[in-house]
Amino acid sequence: MSQVTRSGWKTIRSVLGESIAKLDSDDPQSIAWFDYQWNLIVGKDLAAVTQVHKYSSKSLFITISDGAWLSALEPLRKKIITQINQHAGSTLINRIIYQEGCLTVPIIPSAIVDKNLYLLGQSKTKTIKPKTKDENIKDIIDRISSKIQVILPIVILLLISNCATLPTTRSVKNIDLSSSYAVKAIEKKSTKKIQDNTDPRSYYYFLMALQTIRDHQFEKSSENLRKVIQFNPNAYEFHHQLAINLIRSGKIDDAYEVLEDSLQYFADNPELNMMFGDILAEREDYGRALTHYQRVIQAKVGLPRAYLLSGSIYEVMKQYNLAAAMYLKLIQIEPNNPLGYHYLGRVNIFSGDLEEAKKHLKKALELRPNFLDSRLFLAWVLEVEGETDEAKRQYKIILKLDPLNKKIHERITAIKSAKLFMDLYSEGYQSAAEKVLGLPKVHLQIGVVYYEQAIYLKALDEFQLLRGKKKIELVYMVISRVYEALGRTDMAIREINDLMKLQPDSVNLMIYLARLYNGNGQAEQTIRLIEEAISIDQKNDSLYHSLALAYMGDNQIDQAIIEMQKAIEIDKSKDFYYFELGALLERTGEFERAIKHLKQSIDLNPMHSNAHNFLGYMYAMHGKSLDKAQEHLNKALSIQPKNGYFLDSLGWIYFKKGEYEKALSQLKKALVYTSPDPVLYGHLGDIQFSLKNYIEARKAWKTSLFLTIEKIDEMDSELPDPEELKRKIRKVESSQ
Repeated sequence: MSQVTRSGWKTIRSVLGESIAKLDSDDPQSIAWFDYQWNLIVGKDLAAVTQVHKYSSKSLFITISDGAWLSALEPLRKKIITQINQHAGSTLINRIIYQEGCLTVPIIPSAIVDKNLYLLGQSKTKTIKPKTKDENIKDIIDRISSKIQVILPIVILLLISNCATLPTTRSVKNIDLSSSYAVKAIEKKSTKKIQDNTDPRSYYYFLMALQTIRDHQFEKSSENLRKVIQFNPNAYEFHHQLAINLIRSGKIDDAYEVLEDSLQYFADNPELNMMFGDILAEREDYGRALTHYQRVIQAKVGLPRAYLLSGSIYEVMKQYNLAAAMYLKLIQIEPNNPLGYHYLGRVNIFSGDLEEAKKHLKKALELRPNFLDSRLFLAWVLEVEGETDEAKRQYKIILKLDPLNKKIHERITAIKSAKLFMDLYSEGYQSAAEKVLGLPKVHLQIGVVYYEQAIYLKALDEFQLLRGKKKIELVYMVISRVYEALGRTDMAIREINDLMKLQPDSVNLMIYLARLYNGNGQAEQTIRLIEEAISIDQKNDSLYHSLALAYMGDNQIDQAIIEMQKAIEIDKSKDFYYFELGALLERTGEFERAIKHLKQSIDLNPMHSNAHNFLGYMYAMHGKSLDKAQEHLNKALSIQPKNGYFLDSLGWIYFKKGEYEKALSQLKKALVYTSPDPVLYGHLGDIQFSLKNYIEARKAWKTSLFLTIEKIDEMDSELPDPEELKRKIRKVESSQ
């Protein structure tokens, strides 16, 4: 058979794309790869009720549709970790975190509302079994039109208020329904009769709202929900959802107006009162906030939160007995809630009851060991009592979790052996306690808990309430992180741009914002920001490296090479700089210089598996030094024995040598350790054809063609030529 062209095998662009991480990225594998491996390992039944949510810091977060499945998943935990790492050829994960929540599949619940559903909104959302196929907008509207009284929108809105993600559907343009038969029929009815019917336009705008909520388009969702309320003002759920979406888009003042108006019609609704109380409390309108929290308590819904927020207000007002009473009620309802013990410990400190403070703070740490504020307060109490050794121990634990905390370093240095104060009721003690404890940070701490559990929408609800507070710089950053996690990179960019106005010379912010622009496909902005950062910090090699990657992403290879060389001039010890420079040089056809830099990378790090793979690829690409190429691939595979792309490269070398059986063996292994890849199936077809296995060759090339067409719009994908695949298929069909 004729020599295989370069386009028929895995090319350098793919290797480079897989080897070089994007700016500030610590994710060596895609979510799609993890999802594929997960489904492969757990089997069909468990795959149907689970979903890979995210991968971070060697932790795999799995969403499960119902907690009942935990008993089936727990025994598999060790096996799953082992097999995923084996398939990756390296230790990608060391723990799996299960979280109950909504899977990203269409949710079409029953039209019968569970009256207790919204009552559980503050704790645990009920799940409703989804259908397997989605319905398009037209089908839903047609179905709803035949049953005007259906309550479906309320059920779905209640569900989505607690889900971080929902499936996306094709976009639908707004339609004018004012001239429709159903609308005209409603408008002809008397006022009394209208109250017994629902304007069909409310269902239409609800569906439009639902679609935008799925994509976390909070602003558009708010617009559509306002229309829903216009045509159906009698359902509190829509008022509630409108307020939520306004808060999530950062429009707190608009949410205030909506809630104030809604409470005129639903005065005793606990959810509306809770949200209004939160906004009032952050505006320091404490008397009115307490009134609304009291309505929540009277409704006996959301009690833990209402007690906690009420207690924090009493604490700010220095009514410590009332604050303690609220926190005690919280603990009675939720004895395993660390926030209850933490805030009770705060009140004990203000009241001078240090033994009780220690007891409650230790309990908070027992329930949540990484609760830094609890540990800080406990250390300070120990310091006050003269227990300096134990106080230092607690401070040092904080430094293990937060090593750059300057204040803790200063406290350890300044700590004394004697008691800090003799009179626990003196003004000096109270002043010192207020300085250490500060004001309650309830929303921040609740938001952090939600964020750690990847419940991003709930985290966003809490963080947005802090917009008017001091240290708003931190709030901007945290909200940006949440928006990014929700896939709203545009809004994350908006937050950091606002923060840049307050910190215009922050190099760290410039790089973070550049990464966001890069993720949003805005190459020019990415390059501009990194260049600004370099103008401030000209001796930072990592900035030149980042700029090189940004130019590479914009396909400005020559400029990327220049910036990579600058990074190497500043720091010649980083093996991956040489590897990436070699990869870039290969793209310009400078093969000898590319090989030289790849060898330098290996000299610095003999275990650089990608460099070995790449060097072997380059030798084999020219059809010479195939034995040397094979040595490098064998070395790469000794480091990552189950890397499918390395196995593919070795298969190519055997193919170039004419050892087709060995090539076939390597390709079959490669296909086991990778998700379906059109390039690998193309290779398989070439090998099968060389072995005169024409039926298998045709099958492999057809699979490659199907996968190629499926991925044709992916900009970063290195794909076979569809026309070349069609030519090969015709050729093999004519030879049978």
